[in-house]
Amino acid sequence: MKTKRKARPAPKKLLVLIIITALAFLSSLIPLEGLTPASKISLMIFVAAAGLWITEVVPPFATAIFVIVIHIFVLGRPGGPLELDKTGYRIFLNPIASPVLVLFFGGFILALAAKKHNLDIRLAKAILSPFGKKPSMVLLGILITTALFSMFMSNTATTAMMIAIFGPLFKAHEKRTAFKKALVLAVPFAANIGGMGTIIGTPPNAVAASVLEKLGIPISFLQWMIIGVPIVILLLFILWMILLCCFKPRPQTFEILFEKPRPVSRDMIIVLVTFIITVLLWLTEALHGISASVVALFPVMIFTFLGVIDRDDINRIEWNVLILVAGGLVSGVAMKKTGLSDVFVTQISIISTSPKVILGIMVVSSLLIANFMSHTSAANLIIPLVASITVISPKIGIITIALTTSLAQSLPISTPPNAIAYSTRAITTKEMAIYGTALSVIGLFVMLGFLYLFRHLL
Repeated sequence: MKTKRKARPAPKKLLVLIIITALAFLSSLIPLEGLTPASKISLMIFVAAAGLWITEVVPPFATAIFVIVIHIFVLGRPGGPLELDKTGYRIFLNPIASPVLVLFFGGFILALAAKKHNLDIRLAKAILSPFGKKPSMVLLGILITTALFSMFMSNTATTAMMIAIFGPLFKAHEKRTAFKKALVLAVPFAANIGGMGTIIGTPPNAVAASVLEKLGIPISFLQWMIIGVPIVILLLFILWMILLCCFKPRPQTFEILFEKPRPVSRDMIIVLVTFIITVLLWLTEALHGISASVVALFPVMIFTFLGVIDRDDINRIEWNVLILVAGGLVSGVAMKKTGLSDVFVTQISIISTSPKVILGIMVVSSLLIANFMSHTSAANLIIPLVASITVISPKIGIITIALTTSLAQSLPISTPPNAIAYSTRAITTKEMAIYGTALSVIGLFVMLGFLYLFRHLL
């Protein structure tokens, strides 16, 4: 039986709401050059949403709905601050049908089918057996497996798949609360880190490679791996140490207890074959050109058409998580459409003429912005600006920003893998903020140190 999260006392909730509202209104008074009436409104909504998501004074999905609705009513109205026509509000509705959400939906369906027909138990056993029975080694096995998959397929698809596979393991450790938290956090964080290893690992890497190509400084798949893979290995080791130190699993070996798998059935075979085909299509996206989001619809079609899942199964999907991600996407759209994100970024180039200072500010800005809008959008926004600043080496600057965006993982809305892990209800927004931010900051110093020491490789 699931326990309900303890409600925050009403007076305290009211005080938090008043503080957040005051900070939101005060943010519009910040004297930033280039702020328009529309971008001031976007800034206020951004500050309010950030405060609500971090404090959880209302449920995160409720904040996401607030973000979507307030943007439509205030910025999307005809003749409003953005001077949109009668259909202009659709820019804030389009993210609700975003390919990212389609990928989420397909991932949830895949996980649901694997769990329903006991395939997840068999897969988890096969993957974890080589790592033994020590808690620390099981955790390492999850980190390595997730990161390897994430180097060659979508981070979101990887997380959805791994959460589905390791679902029985999480369930088996309901009483080992601390260790369960470590296991759940390991998946999205390892997926985000693993994506840094190859050009195709995550969209910001591809954006960086594309901009470098246009500048006449191409970078090959192997060249990126020579830079990215060592960073991934270092960060995975650090993540492993952080999780072990913070959650301190009991040192003794333990039996990884899974439910006894049911006999192989027709539906289990269908799920397995579909699972394999879906993963292969995700891994080979560069060859066939079918996006990961479109591939994610394949298991949905197969499972519903063949009766592997039914209407009741569909109703059990974590729709609140899809709403949460949609709110984050709408926030990113608003920041870009109102010019707020451009205002943030363009202030940087006038602060200093020192290449190191400018790059440092760019890196910090990338990390902050990418926590509240998609990593891809953040990369598309900042990488071209870095490329235009002549005092920074284009190759070093562009690669640094691309890798930095992948480290933004402080909130459930920061990246789809985080939202998927949050949907397990094993961790709170506050816990994700604490450990995600710690990993981001430590990872940032490690990444910058490595790039500085081995800058001759660039």
